[in-house]
Order: sequence, then C-alpha cells, then structure tokens
Amino acid sequence: MKSDNRDELNYWPSFADIFSSLFFIFFILFSIFFILFSIFYFNYSKKAEADQKDIDDFKEMVKSCKLKLNKNNEIIIKADILFDFDKSELKSENLPTIWEWRKEIKNYMEKEDRKKRYCIIIEGHTDTVGEEDYNYNLSLARSLSLIEEFKKDPFFRDPDIDLIPAAFGESKLAVHTPDNTFNEENRRVVIRIVPKFIGTTQQIMSKKN
Repeated sequence: MKSDNRDELNYWPSFADIFSSLFFIFFILFSIFFILFSIFYFNYSKKAEADQKDIDDFKEMVKSCKLKLNKNNEIIIKADILFDFDKSELKSENLPTIWEWRKEIKNYMEKEDRKKRYCIIIEGHTDTVGEEDYNYNLSLARSLSLIEEFKKDPFFRDPDIDLIPAAFGESKLAVHTPDNTFNEENRRVVIRIVPKFIGTTQQIMSKKN
C-alpha cells in the first residue's frame, strides 16, 4: 500500500515537469514568432512609407510638368503636341517643353535611388485611320523618337536607367471608334514609371497583345 502511494507521488512531479517543459517550449516558439512578426511589420511599414513617398513625389512631378494623369497614374500626352499628323519626328517648336518634362522626370528618378528601382516605359498609340500594320509601326517610331530625345541627356544613358519602348498602334484605344476615324484622344503617348520587376518583363509590344 505504501508502495502505491509512493508511485503516485512520483507520477505527479513527472507530469508537472512535462507540463512545464511544454509551456517553456511554447513560450520560446511564441517569442520567436513575435520577434519575426515585428521585424516583418517594421519592414513592411517602412516599404509602405517609401512607396507612398514615391507616389506623392511622382504626382508632384507630373503637376509641375502640367501634364495629365489617368486613373492608373499614367502620364498621357496628346500625340498632336509632339508630332505632326502621320509623322514620327518630334515637333521642333515643342522641344523646349519636352526638355522641361525630361528635366522633371530626371529629378524624380535621381532621388531615393529610384533609377535602380524603377523603369520608364514610353508607349505609342494611334487612332484607327490607316492600316493596322502601318499604325503599329508609326506608334513604335514615335515611342523611339521620344526615347532618343530623352537620351540626349547623359543621365538617361546611365546603365541603371531602363527606357523601354512600347508600341500598340490602334490596339488599345482610349475612345472606341469605328475604323478610319480621326480621334485626337486615341493619338497619344503614354509614359509609365513602374517597378523594374514589372517593366523589365515587357518588351516592345506586338500588335497582337
């Protein structure tokens, strides 16, 4: 009988030791999780602040250029400002305005190491007047003309700067119109500044996209 009592007394301390050990392990795991979560949240918050600053500075830059942003935060420039109808050479009388845009975009990309984090995509778009193949080639030529003008500033020839041409022709109309319809809103150049992991996956767009 005494032996049974002794076994029972030995059992409960063993159970208490196991329970204490499990509690200690749980506490360690919880502490590690809390530390990792705190680090993640801190880094996420810092990145969110940096991203918001990029957006705010971008909007301020666009405002200073007196340009137009669409709902996707893309810069929209009417092609008639840059080019004569059916031409891909930049209008010489508007080059000073283009230089001012280039200067403001340069200032934006220079700050916060943005030239290493972002790329610049310049898209050409046309209306539906003319053949589809012709319009695609025209939109590509216009995109390349603007890029070449940007590259006259040495900053835009920096290896860290990605200037990507994109041609859409009449495949992405701002205003849907029948074929062979003049529309100045469809004749446009779009400038997008996007993170490099998005932009570098985009090549010169084919008319099939």
